[in-house]
Amino acid sequence: MGKLLEKYTQPEQTVGFEFPLSGDKLQFRRPTLGDIQLLQEYGTTLNEDTDNTAMLAKLLKTLCLDFAEESEQRLRKDLEVLEAPDRGAILPFYFELLGINKDELMEQVNRNLSQTTKN
Repeated sequence: MGKLLEKYTQPEQTVGFEFPLSGDKLQFRRPTLGDIQLLQEYGTTLNEDTDNTAMLAKLLKTLCLDFAEESEQRLRKDLEVLEAPDRGAILPFYFELLGINKDELMEQVNRNLSQTTKN
């Protein structure tokens, strides 16, 4: 059973993403620990005032096979012209790749807030 289980527990190297409005599809490679750390560090360097297109451009450049050779500035310009639902779908997809469920995250935040406001 060891070989069989190993075969079925190995995830695909890439994951398909479909934009909700346009229906266009991209292939993302699964993030490695190094990718995750790089993206987290990049996210902490951004200002709160910075538009999230900088983070999305970094995500696309790092994980999307089709955009690895593109410059982040060019990707940001392209992202700025995407319709909001298509642009807004990328980050939740990344969290899903990491195994972070937005609903569970919000429940945890609310639980923590309720505990701190009681004290």
